[in-house]
This record gives sequence, C-alpha cells and structure tokens, in this order.
Amino acid sequence: MVNQRSYLLINPPMDYSLLRKEFSMEAYLPPLGLLYIAKQIEKRGQKVTVIDFVAEAFAEEKLQKLLEKTNVVCITVTSQIASSAEKLVAFIKKTTPKIPVIIGGPHCTLQKQHALNEMNADISVMGDGEETIGEILDVFDNKKTLAEVHGIFYRDAGEIKAGLPGCEIEDLDKIHFPSRHLVQRYSYGKRQIAGVTFFAKGKITSMVTTRGCPFHCRFCVSKSIFKKYRSRSAENVIKEFEEIAKEYDSVFVVDDNFLFEKKRAGKIMDLLIEKQLNIEIWISGIRVTDADANLFKKMKKAGVKSVEFGIESGNQEVLNYYDKKITLDQIRNAVALSKKTGFLTIGNFILGAPIETEKHMDDSINFAKELNLDFAFFYPYSYLKGSALWDDAFQKGIVKETDLFLMNNSREGLGNLSSEVFRNKIAEAYQRFYFSPRYLISQLIRQVFVYKNFRVFYAGLKLFLQQKEGSVFESINT
Repeated sequence: MVNQRSYLLINPPMDYSLLRKEFSMEAYLPPLGLLYIAKQIEKRGQKVTVIDFVAEAFAEEKLQKLLEKTNVVCITVTSQIASSAEKLVAFIKKTTPKIPVIIGGPHCTLQKQHALNEMNADISVMGDGEETIGEILDVFDNKKTLAEVHGIFYRDAGEIKAGLPGCEIEDLDKIHFPSRHLVQRYSYGKRQIAGVTFFAKGKITSMVTTRGCPFHCRFCVSKSIFKKYRSRSAENVIKEFEEIAKEYDSVFVVDDNFLFEKKRAGKIMDLLIEKQLNIEIWISGIRVTDADANLFKKMKKAGVKSVEFGIESGNQEVLNYYDKKITLDQIRNAVALSKKTGFLTIGNFILGAPIETEKHMDDSINFAKELNLDFAFFYPYSYLKGSALWDDAFQKGIVKETDLFLMNNSREGLGNLSSEVFRNKIAEAYQRFYFSPRYLISQLIRQVFVYKNFRVFYAGLKLFLQQKEGSVFESINT
C-alpha cells in the first residue's frame, strides 16, 4: 500500500529589486523543471499541487492555507530569484517548521552545499532531479537514508552533509513528460512583453528536447549546470508534441541549440509533417551557423512559425570576446535565410560586455537595424556565477563568491560604462530599432502580406513605451 503524502511545488516570485517588472519575463512560460519533478512524484501515487508565484501574485494567506494541507515542499531556485526563494523558505519554516523543504534547480547546482547555508531548507538537489526525487521519496518511505541518495546535500543534526555523488541522466527518453495539467489554470506568455510568447497563437506551453550545450560562450552558465550535451530521440520528441497538441495552440522549444544535430532535427520535422498536428511551433534557440535552406523549408512545412537567434553583438571584437565562434556575415546570412523562408525572425543582443564602450553598443544597435529583424531584444549584460566571465572577474577580485548576479557598472569596476549611461543606452536601443522608418515600413508590409498578424508590431511599440518610462533596472548601484 502506498504511503500517500501531499507535495507542494513552488515557483518563487521574481525579485524586482534586480530587474524592472516589464523586463522580468513575468509569466513567460511554465516552470518546466518543476513539472518534470511533479510527474515523477505523481507516478509514485502521491498528491501534487503546483503554485507559480511568477504567474500569480504572492499571497501569504493563500500559501499558509496550502501549507496546512502539505507534507513536503519543493522549490525551484535560479540565482536571479535566490533572494526571493530565501525569503519564501524562511516564511515556510517560520509558519510550518516541521514540513521538510527541498530546493533544487540551477542555483543549487551552482552553489552546491552553500545553497543550504543561504536558505534554511532541509535538502538541496544538484543537477538532474528526476531520479533524485525518486530516491528522496524512498527515504520518506524508510527504504533508504539521505546519505544513500545521489546528488544532494542535506541537514543532519545541525550539520550540512553530502549524499552520494550525483550523475546526469544519460537517456533522456526515460524521463516522463512534464505534468502540464498542474498549471492549466495559468495563462502564460500574454501578460507582458518581454518575449515572443506575447504574440503566439492561443494557449501556449513549452518543451525541451535537449539538455546542455556543446559550445562555451563566456557569458553563459550552461556548462556549469549541465556537464555535457544530451538529446532526446526524434520519436520521443514527437510523442510529446502529440500530447501537447491535444491541449495547446502553440509550443515553444526552449533548447539552448535545437539544430545542433541537424539529422535529428530533420527527422523531427519529417515526423511532424507526417502527423499533421494542428499546433504552431516557435524555436527559441538556434545558432546562426546552423541555418540551412533545406532544413528551414522542412521546418516551415512542419509548422514552425518563428526562429530566435542568439546574435549577442554587432561588433566582431565583442563576439570574439564572448567566444561565440560566429561572424557578422554568418549572422547576416542566417537572418536573411530565415526571413526568406517566411519565419518570424527574432534576434537577441547583449549590451554592456565588460570590454564594451558606447561605440560597441552603437555597433549592435546599428547592426540590429541593418538586419531588419522582426523583433530584437537588448538584454543588459550580467556577471552570472558559473560563467567564464564571472570566473575571470572573481580571479581578479572584481566580484565576490557571494555575488551571483551583477550588472555592468564602471563605479564598481564591472565595466566601462556608468549605470546611468548603461541605462540610457538600453532605452536608446529600443527607440532606435523600433522607430526607424525602415523597420516601421517593412513591418507594416510583412504584417499585412506575410504574417497577417499585427501583434508583433503592437508588441514592439508597447515594449518601447515601457522602456521610455525608465530603465530595465529597478535598482542598480548608483
């Protein structure tokens, strides 16, 4: 007989002391990591509730009522919301001290045992959590001890101890699909404009077909979270597409690099064409070096509506500094091919690399205008713990061990630009891109004759107006 318990899985609220609300990806996409864990728990016959405090307002009274019916709490943590998660854990421990609290996610993987020093949780899970949560459930069923669980740190009589060494799941096909039904009450991607979900069709969700990235961009933390790149089989991916198509109108594939294995990507597209699923597909991660005319044509036929490139900069010196291993001409060719194929073409830029001057940033803005993308996002550079650039700054004494997420600021030795200049340059980027005559005219034509959807044009206008109200920063060291 199953010893049934009630599990409460929580996505913590955003920490708006770091980013302005309109740039926070508020209710952008479902918390896939939590939903993967939820499915593993449900498969063991347990009751699971998911509450997403990014998609709904945080309310202590509501949380308290849920805790009264809960036996175990699980919380996902990224470094950007670590301070918010810390407060959440403190509240739970103050009001219901006997409930075990398990934390996991990228922040716990990066911080290892230090995550439990920061937060008063009982168990911290590192790396892939799907198999580990099963072992933790075995502990609750008295089948093993915490010392025998892989990939965790835990508290024992006031000490933080390590379980057995963790290991990544080699065969991703063995992992059950996420329990999306647990967040059906939320409406993702439509509340604000900080991503392309705003103009996707109907009800949206997300999926991931790979874990990790084979490249080593110096601003990225992927290599510190995933030790190696792994992918699911085309057949396994199609089964999830079929499941999604029963409930959703649009799906965002949020891999770091969906087209890295072109043969696999082509097979996925062939199967999608064969299945004729009534769903729009948005690819959120593509390298410009993987742009391929034949594959793009197949993707278009399979229902792909948009591709999103990580361009990062319009200056070759900065691209080399990031170790992107791409050229400006490769970017030009990939964007041109995407637009020729008929995809809504998105470009992501990072402004404010440690070596950047205003001239470098102007190059990126001008390059975005030259490319005439359908949508461009200009993200502020951040030192992220786990990235190669953070490691370099730490070795130089510019950042401290406890600095997890720091913006460019010349006053702190974090870059060449003051926070005021940096703030203004981000706003300027949106203004110059979205209000250039070429963009306005070309978008009007493409919306009428290609996309037949004015949401893109409206989204760009609204995003610019939001930036005019102030910087993407709520507070920065000024």
